[in-house]
Amino acid sequence: MTRSCEKFCQCASVSHGRLGERELKLEKCLVSDIAVVFVFSRSVFKLLVSCLIIQLAGCDSQEQVQISGDGSTTTEDQQPEQPAVAKLDERQQLMAAQSLLQRGDADGAWEMVNQVLLVKPDSLDALRLAVGIKQQKGELREAAVLAAQVAEADPANAAQMLLLAFECHLRCKEFGLAEADLKRAEELVPRSPQVHRVLAQFLNAQGRRIEASGHVKQLIRMKNVEHQEVLSLVDLRGPFPLSSFDVFTRDAPLSLFGLGDLRYQYSTSKSEPTELLNRAKEITTQFPESAAAMAFRLRMLADLDRIEELRVLLADLPDGIRKYDEFWFAVGTLLSSDSEDRLAIGAFCQALICNPTDRESLRSMIACSTRLGESDTALLLGKRLAELDKVFRIAKDADAEQARWISQTLQDQVRPWEAAAWLMHAARIDGTLRQLVPELNLRQQAILQWEQGASSSQVQAARVEKILGFSLGKWPAPKMSALAKNRRVEPDIQRRANFGFTDIAVKAGLDTTFVSGFPLDGSPYAIHEVNGGGLAAFDYDLDGRCDIYVVQSGGDPRVPDDATANQLYRLLPNRQFQEVTVSTLTGDRKFGQGVCAGDLNQDGFPDLLVANIGANAIYLNQGDGTFKEASELLGSNLFQWTSSLGLADLNGDHLPDLVEINYIDDTNAFDLRCTDNYLDCQPQEFRKSQDRVLLANDEGILIASKSFADSSPTAKLGFGLVMANFDRKHGNDFFISNDGDFNHYWQSQLADSAVSDSFGLVESGNLQGCSVGRAGKSQACMGIASGDFDRNGTLDLHVTNFENEPVNLFLQSPEGIFIDEVNRKGLGQTSFGVLGFGTQAVDFDNDGWLDLAVLNGHVYDGRVDDIPFRMLPQLFEGSRDGFLLHSDSKAGDYWSEKKLGRTLAMLDWNQDGRIDLLANHLDHPIALLQNDSPGGKWIQIELVGTTSEREAIGAEVQVVAGEERWTGWQIGGDGLMCSNEPVVHFGIGNVTKPVRVVIQWPSGLRTELSDLSVNRRYLVVEGEDTAFAR
Repeated sequence: MTRSCEKFCQCASVSHGRLGERELKLEKCLVSDIAVVFVFSRSVFKLLVSCLIIQLAGCDSQEQVQISGDGSTTTEDQQPEQPAVAKLDERQQLMAAQSLLQRGDADGAWEMVNQVLLVKPDSLDALRLAVGIKQQKGELREAAVLAAQVAEADPANAAQMLLLAFECHLRCKEFGLAEADLKRAEELVPRSPQVHRVLAQFLNAQGRRIEASGHVKQLIRMKNVEHQEVLSLVDLRGPFPLSSFDVFTRDAPLSLFGLGDLRYQYSTSKSEPTELLNRAKEITTQFPESAAAMAFRLRMLADLDRIEELRVLLADLPDGIRKYDEFWFAVGTLLSSDSEDRLAIGAFCQALICNPTDRESLRSMIACSTRLGESDTALLLGKRLAELDKVFRIAKDADAEQARWISQTLQDQVRPWEAAAWLMHAARIDGTLRQLVPELNLRQQAILQWEQGASSSQVQAARVEKILGFSLGKWPAPKMSALAKNRRVEPDIQRRANFGFTDIAVKAGLDTTFVSGFPLDGSPYAIHEVNGGGLAAFDYDLDGRCDIYVVQSGGDPRVPDDATANQLYRLLPNRQFQEVTVSTLTGDRKFGQGVCAGDLNQDGFPDLLVANIGANAIYLNQGDGTFKEASELLGSNLFQWTSSLGLADLNGDHLPDLVEINYIDDTNAFDLRCTDNYLDCQPQEFRKSQDRVLLANDEGILIASKSFADSSPTAKLGFGLVMANFDRKHGNDFFISNDGDFNHYWQSQLADSAVSDSFGLVESGNLQGCSVGRAGKSQACMGIASGDFDRNGTLDLHVTNFENEPVNLFLQSPEGIFIDEVNRKGLGQTSFGVLGFGTQAVDFDNDGWLDLAVLNGHVYDGRVDDIPFRMLPQLFEGSRDGFLLHSDSKAGDYWSEKKLGRTLAMLDWNQDGRIDLLANHLDHPIALLQNDSPGGKWIQIELVGTTSEREAIGAEVQVVAGEERWTGWQIGGDGLMCSNEPVVHFGIGNVTKPVRVVIQWPSGLRTELSDLSVNRRYLVVEGEDTAFAR
């Protein structure tokens, strides 16, 4: 009861009970000296008003209830009797009815109350008591009708009565009527916090996030908002239930609560998309008038690149759908697919008008602007997107300083009410709320004055123009007629390659199997047995032939030397591999993960750096066919789980520095055994480990960089690594794929003048567009392949992901912005059903376009739940238009047999100009896939730095033949847990004449070489003007 009830009753709390999962508070009110028991829910963020009697029996009465003209109730089969002569006055009759009700005689109580209503149908006291009686009788529909009648007659208590009717209808599973109760309550009492709170809860539970947000903003205006409700405004696309309605929806027929469940499943699960789309279709068929449901279905089709299905649905839409950002996002996606990027930007602008938190539309606008050559627009939008991404990342656990930053950011984006709420939250955290009250009051007055001076559409336009930085007039909303005609430019990806690979590992003497301890019979496994082991292809003895290092695992990571020894294989002149592990002293026996081959001490011989679960290891090449362990060069080398390692000069001193990509920092992970309940074995359940940068000093000691540690974001589950000078500025940058979280992209920048280093590092993944893919949510990113996929002269990235997540294809624009073009380039649907690990990009058939190879395989055996375990590896042919999956066995038997694939590395083992592959698995021996594909011409470049560090990581190589130009890089990290043979390979198609080669070295020096014959490998030394044929 509210204060307005005081003139009718005096309330006192009498007891507590439970209803479902919600706490109840019982109130006894004196209505004209008659005690009536009311029941109210009491739970933060949940329903505020319950039904009138302690235990509600349900909806036993099935008859249609009508209110007669005199206030009595009738059924279709029963006519009202003539009123009896009143023997008692109204007050005495109601007291008698209450007495009967207290003795459990609800029927008798109803007869007494009905007598009063027949004489005085507008008696509010009688009507209120009638509501309670009907509830106790379990006649909830009738109770709801009576409560609504009281609300219309008693405006002072309309909110309470209609909220009571709302819950009665909920319990009868009549959700449409329940919503109507709330809407009528809002009409009668527009400034009731209770009504707006319950509306926000109800609509959020139904997945109607845009509608719910309006009620939360009303709560902010009324200074009656909880922080959880403010958090619900941070991202209006994802699910955000403020209260559970499960007790009402359980076993109920399909309702719009199904939309809320679907939104949650779509955002959080790895379900097969066809199943979710079928559910969306079922909901929109059942509720064709629901614009929210149709908008969400359209968004799903847009996300999944179901363009033609989308086009059909857009021809017949429910009223009111234009107020939903997901509708406009779908429109923009279709127009973009039709190569109508200008019109698409107009649609995405409309999406942001509807929902200023729509990061996906902003991301799509950046892609369209980049394709249109609007680089300034794309860069500005990238900054806005980075701000919204940061708000999304930090909001949940924001401290006072972060809350103030969020407040200022939202204020700058013309979201003043939310800004005020965040400022108030910051003041609550640090105890300054009392001092802030005058400022908050002034701010509220200023906001109200500003809103009164502008229409709603003007406010929305001002907000969006502030976010975008340009006038909406530049990008008007598209007309729907633009969607009718199919102008989509279908990629003309026709099979041209005749790939052929043969596994010659055993024949060539490379007869070994990766050991991790992972069981293949479905028995319990340990989480550290899942990820695979490293592979390195390098020429350790400088005899001109590529040797192979295989990292092994097995045993308990906490027990020294408990694992299988790593193996080194030397390639002999007769093209046979010979194991030389013992003689070279390279048999590290820690629980191995990745490996990096590189010249750490700059003596001309490549060394080995082994990533372990435990202490990492360094083996220095002595130049005499042996290695010496020198792990003491790692200044700090504690027990940790390192996935990948990479060497490159990061601070500009021309010495190789080490990047260490780490995974889990929790020894409890090693005791857990994963069984059928594989969800208990998610890596995200354990403490994550911080990545490290270790800088080499003049003595060759690798010292952990404090500045990197201080500026590093929250620890992630680090997997893969690629190092190069991505943006051609300053020094080397590097990209990290993170498992189940935002990726990191560290860019080189000029160092502070107070330090001796030339360059420092700043994390820019959000700003540059490669922290997440086109869907705008973090994925389980694993392997990385790099190269210039679209031949625009910039380094791009292909990132593998979990099952039921598409890969990412981050294409870099000349301005350094990454756009995930996975669907446009034909990789979305072909990658969705697999769980990818290692991947490499190279021109297998030398036609001038990079191809892709991917190893797949699940991390747990879920076959009992119809989850695939072993999976086919994949081979994609690249072209100007995108990628085509070669799904038959013509490329070789290897590609038609399902495996648990893990690490993948590249080499040209027989130096025939066709790049081969080295693959390991959890369930198969190491494979050496010899590339026998017919194809075009090629040229290979080996680099040796002199001023630059010796491996010349970050060097850029261009091959020029007439009007044709190809760009490649000397890459560090090489993807996932591996080191590729250090050669820059170019397929150059049908070029037969000598070519020109231009090399930009990390030191800034430039080398130009002319008239190099094709189909040759060359060694180029920094500072020399001659290339040496190998």
